[in-house]
Amino acid sequence: MTPPDHAAHPSDQPASFIAPAVGVSPETAAALLWEQAPDIAFVVLDTAGVITAWRGAAEGLFGYAEGEIVGKAIDVLFVDEDRDLGLPLLERWVAVSAQRSEDDRWHMRKDGARIWVTGSLIALQQDGRHVGFVKVMADRTNLRARIETSDNRLQSAQQQIQARDAFFGRLVHEVRNALGPMRLAAQIMEKKALVVDELAKPMSVVTRQVTQVERMMADLADVVRLGVGKLTLSRTEFDLGAEIVDIANVVESDVEAKHQTIDVLVPPAPVLIQADRQRVHQIVFNLLHNAIKYTPARGRIWIRCTVEVSHAVIRVEDTGIGIDAALLPVIFDLFTQENPDESGGGFGVGLSLVKDLVYAHGGFVEVRCDGKGQGSEFTVRLPLVAAAAA
Repeated sequence: MTPPDHAAHPSDQPASFIAPAVGVSPETAAALLWEQAPDIAFVVLDTAGVITAWRGAAEGLFGYAEGEIVGKAIDVLFVDEDRDLGLPLLERWVAVSAQRSEDDRWHMRKDGARIWVTGSLIALQQDGRHVGFVKVMADRTNLRARIETSDNRLQSAQQQIQARDAFFGRLVHEVRNALGPMRLAAQIMEKKALVVDELAKPMSVVTRQVTQVERMMADLADVVRLGVGKLTLSRTEFDLGAEIVDIANVVESDVEAKHQTIDVLVPPAPVLIQADRQRVHQIVFNLLHNAIKYTPARGRIWIRCTVEVSHAVIRVEDTGIGIDAALLPVIFDLFTQENPDESGGGFGVGLSLVKDLVYAHGGFVEVRCDGKGQGSEFTVRLPLVAAAAA
């Protein structure tokens, strides 16, 4: 005989291949469910919480045979601390009041082992009268173990972060202590004209590098403060455009040293924001410093300031080496560096600090890059005065 075409319509099949309809009564369905449920325990209770039936996976789950457990209060399945709190009775009260009580908790097996059980206690009504309960339970100990493992890992990560912050706090303190005498010695030598001509250039290098390390330490200190929630903002109202011009003037010497070009474009009218002036300087300086560092000699940098609806917008664009596509989603994460071999030093905290400081002001920051060698553009949005007040 040729096998039937299974793709054909059922009505086209021979009658012998069509299964006859079979019905089952609700009582039989319940009995079959209790017998055949491989991992669900069904426990029937009277109104006082005494077990009257033990079905499904109940024996395999808790280790009690039906003859051992029927007639006992369901309290025997609860752990000691939950019994001491009266939780078995509370569970029944909740079920009677709300028709159902659901919980996830530790329960006790016959052999004393604890298992994590997800359960639902259903209050049964007959002719408007409460006649008992059915509790449906499933073993989820493996799920609980995974949750506890995740919790332990989270706690360990938090402890590592706290230890990291404490280490960086000490590092910043010690480095600043070491930099102070170096800067003071350089200032004394310059003030007293002790630097001969042939040492002028090396001395300027020392001074510039001390300043650079001091900035790095200041950024790292702010990262630590942000991590422990201790960074405070001193907000004042000021013209963002004028501040950007001033900051661009500060980095002009670095731009000239690499024979780069920087274009500063700000509106003729004031762009008023209410923010922490020092922190905004950090945001803009870090973005400019990043652009200078990753833009080759004779490259070009633009910093623009404009207004879009309720935000002042700062855009720093460059013709630099760009950002690898894989790094774009994590470029603002702490210690991420676009090109560690080409970064010329640094901890990779600058962009992370930018993100945190912008968010602390209620703003947004984003990056765009069309690919390696295509430069990059960072955009910061800070609320204008009216929006900040609102």
